[in-house]
Amino acid sequence: MGHRPGAAPPSDFAQRELAIELVPARATFVRIHRADHAPLHFGTSDDNRFDDPERRYGVCYAARTLEGACAETCLRPAGAALVPLSQLAARVVSLLAVAAELRLVELQGTGLARMGATAAVSSGTYDISQPWSRAIFVHPDGVDGIVYRSNHDNGELCVALFDRCRTRLRAHPPTALLGDRGRLASLLDRYRVGLG
Repeated sequence: MGHRPGAAPPSDFAQRELAIELVPARATFVRIHRADHAPLHFGTSDDNRFDDPERRYGVCYAARTLEGACAETCLRPAGAALVPLSQLAARVVSLLAVAAELRLVELQGTGLARMGATAAVSSGTYDISQPWSRAIFVHPDGVDGIVYRSNHDNGELCVALFDRCRTRLRAHPPTALLGDRGRLASLLDRYRVGLG
């Protein structure tokens, strides 16, 4: 079987110009996470899409909107008609505020072709996405993370933030995902899923 373009970072990736989005101070991200994790939790488990396969740096996942955060965290497995109530009860919503400018790699849109990637990076298996995370992390530009399309709603943009930007983020106190039933009903209706 031949090499699949975009499946792995190209050999000259460290010399390529990255497609960068500048995220200004005062921008916000939304994070839905387990209540037993801090809002600024930079995981090193290698269990998630852009985790470091060598487990040397941590990654915090969030989205541009509540809908994007919901798609990434609550719509698993893909195609499920019901979301377990117990899963939602164990999660909270946190708002992350950007305190100083962040530089994120646009691993979506025209950024894919510019860097030699394909959409498989955000929709394929983790053995594709994690090497891309590491290649981006060690790139000489020293960027703060990645912008990518949600695998469960590709109209939504999500972010994988590297732990090097921890001091430029401020977390608001989390609120229970089940605390606002109207908000929850709207999210479930958007994705045509029910509570199980």
